Amino acid sequence: MSLLMLKDKIRASAVCKKWREAAKSVRVVHKHQWFVSIPTFGNSINLFDPLERQKYTLNLPEKGANQNMSNRDVNNNNNRPERENIFSFDLPSCLLGVIMSLLMLKDKIRASAVCKKWREAAKSVRVVHKHQWFVSIPTFGNSINLFDPLERQKYTLNLPEKGVTDVAYSKDGWLLMRRSSFVEFFFFNPYSRELISLPDNELPYQAIAFSSAPTSETCTLVTLNRISEYIVAISTCYPGATEWITKKFHCYHAFGPNVHSNLVCVNDRFYCFTSGGVLFEFDPASRTLSHQAWDDVRFPEIHNNEWSYLPKELYLMEQKGELILMYTYGAEKPVVYKLVSSKWEEMSSTLDGLTIFASMYSSETRMDVLGMKNSVYFPKYGLRNNMQCVSYSYNDARYYPGQPERRLLCPVDSLWINPPPFLK
Repeated sequence: MSLLMLKDKIRASAVCKKWREAAKSVRVVHKHQWFVSIPTFGNSINLFDPLERQKYTLNLPEKGANQNMSNRDVNNNNNRPERENIFSFDLPSCLLGVIMSLLMLKDKIRASAVCKKWREAAKSVRVVHKHQWFVSIPTFGNSINLFDPLERQKYTLNLPEKGVTDVAYSKDGWLLMRRSSFVEFFFFNPYSRELISLPDNELPYQAIAFSSAPTSETCTLVTLNRISEYIVAISTCYPGATEWITKKFHCYHAFGPNVHSNLVCVNDRFYCFTSGGVLFEFDPASRTLSHQAWDDVRFPEIHNNEWSYLPKELYLMEQKGELILMYTYGAEKPVVYKLVSSKWEEMSSTLDGLTIFASMYSSETRMDVLGMKNSVYFPKYGLRNNMQCVSYSYNDARYYPGQPERRLLCPVDSLWINPPPFLK
């Protein structure tokens, strides 16, 4: 009975009582809504079955029935042209999510205004598939530039004061910035325009980082300075402090003068990795420094000279409480490791859905970013200092948009930041 058209169901139900009950049960179980409308002229009502795509016309009991509408409906109809077609936006949530994820930002905003369901779909896509933006400060002027690598849009924001030299670090939407005096640091949120001052720091450093947003009670700022091959100085500070506290540490593993990574905070501890395969770990609570060495994750030129002529960089980052290490050799494929149970394991050829946003000062990771998965993104300046991005796709085993000049990647005055919160 469920496979019969309506007119055939009616004929079948007249055969006998059993068939009539079967036809009735099918109609009740598989009940769905019909579309009803009243034509502008005439004395009838139209019914449309969306499942069987059949139209039926019934006579109304009296003329003028189309006037028996509420005043609100009448007024609404007077303010808009009459439509014979009614559009349904009741699409499956999974399909809506795919549609929203493929739209540009301006189209997402328009789509989110259609109805509540579309608004929730657009919101969920932006929150789940959040990616990092490229931030830099122009050499001249009093502004900061933001670049969305996915939609390739550039935005410019004014800085709260003049004399800002560069950005030293970024985390949780906050920037650690330095004034032209080179000793004055402050935190700045480019979206809320909030500024938090810090005491002057006259000591040099090779790496700097902070643990969390400066508005939190646990925010700690750390700098690392290599004094000699076996001596390093660690300086710490926090928002509201009046001075930096510095302590020197003697190491039995060398902190070589060659390439080393940025500082990164994981589980309230700060880490730095050197090209000699040594991981330095600083605990600000106990003010202790420890280190561990691995021979199998040294730079290849330690063992051979195959890539000795290529520019080399070392990046350290965090993903869900685990350390991620990445080597780059010129325009060769980046090599990525994960620290698992005190052992560095090279990640699979697909990065397991990971996206890496690399920069000299601070690098970020994200999982399952639609359109950016299994890739490494590098900030870059093009002609006339235009902000661009170069990415390496592990799925395609190549760079996009083309083989880059390594010296143009990851300029020292650029890093990554969370996108504006009002776009979530």
